[in-house]
Amino acid sequence: MTGAGVNEREALIALNRVPGIGAVTVRRMQEAFGSVAAILDASERDLSRVYGVGPDRAADFHRAFRDARADDELARAERLNVRLVTWADTAYPPLLKQIADPSLVLYVAGDPAALAGPAVAVVGTRQASVYGRETARKFGFQLASAGYVVVSGLARGIDTEAHRGALQAGGRTVAVLGGALDCIFPRENDGLAREMAAAGGAVVSEYPFGRQPDRQTFPMRNRIVSGLSRGVVVIEAPLNSGALITVGQALDQNRTVMAVPGRVDSPNAAGCHRLLREGARLVTCAEHVVEELQEMFPRLARKGGEVPEPTAAARADEARMPQPPLADDERRLVGFLDEERHVDFLIRSSGLAAGRVNALLVGLQLRRLVDLLPGGMVKRMERTPHAG
Repeated sequence: MTGAGVNEREALIALNRVPGIGAVTVRRMQEAFGSVAAILDASERDLSRVYGVGPDRAADFHRAFRDARADDELARAERLNVRLVTWADTAYPPLLKQIADPSLVLYVAGDPAALAGPAVAVVGTRQASVYGRETARKFGFQLASAGYVVVSGLARGIDTEAHRGALQAGGRTVAVLGGALDCIFPRENDGLAREMAAAGGAVVSEYPFGRQPDRQTFPMRNRIVSGLSRGVVVIEAPLNSGALITVGQALDQNRTVMAVPGRVDSPNAAGCHRLLREGARLVTCAEHVVEELQEMFPRLARKGGEVPEPTAAARADEARMPQPPLADDERRLVGFLDEERHVDFLIRSSGLAAGRVNALLVGLQLRRLVDLLPGGMVKRMERTPHAG
């Protein structure tokens, strides 16, 4: 496919089908070549000059761009009653557009307007207890009754119950999938997905038709769950829970993080309790969630939807605040951050399990000691923590 005669929307749909390309890279190419459509006609040499691409990726992209198409994907979407929403469309959700790496294309079954409403994400473990399932359903019901769109991932456990609670309240709920819309997972939630779309909500994916979910796609979708939402509520999350990845994304996106306490002897509650110790807001009902969001979002509205920058005096006051001492594993991770590092580097260098590293990084970010960046990169914040 060439860029000649192709509009920006069609170019985004075509590029979204190219393996290995993402929002950050497309933005850099767009800046380099003047438009998204022009990317498809760029030479291999020009592609290699784009920051972060290099010769090897440029060669792969150049070959893939020749075969990238939008027409067949659009035709399939029409047959399946799926709406494709791109950066170039006014229907693209404004909150999601503000994150560092928004999806090039959203495949939407249901009403795209549900993606732009005031939303709260409810996330947690797949292996939920009776308490966790009941609590998730209660929060979904109460938040939907209060006029919020309930966002989650359609997974078993907490996600499923949050969606069901919102539907029981007659409200709207949005599921963000870890695979394509024609590859619903888990299969037993296919009926639930259809019910959500029919009730004025939506089922959403950033993946082209045919993409099966895998270990890579599930963590990637978490940034969309938090990106669509004003805040994230965590209900039952072990220390190695994927829900903590969503928390990390939420913090990076300046979203409010809230957690529901559980039994002190339950491994399923350990992640929530850690979040609460490290600064997440404790909530036990939807009313608490609404209070937290009402405190935060009037400020954002006055700033046109952006988080205001702290003043120099505020930054100085924050720097003078005493910091809790770091645990040994936390000190070890911070010690490796003499420069920006990838999470994989921290896992290899620390000798800690991946789940343990992710949990520690979320805690450090809550205390504003590290910053989690797009692409799995981590940097130390300017303030130097007390090592204890």
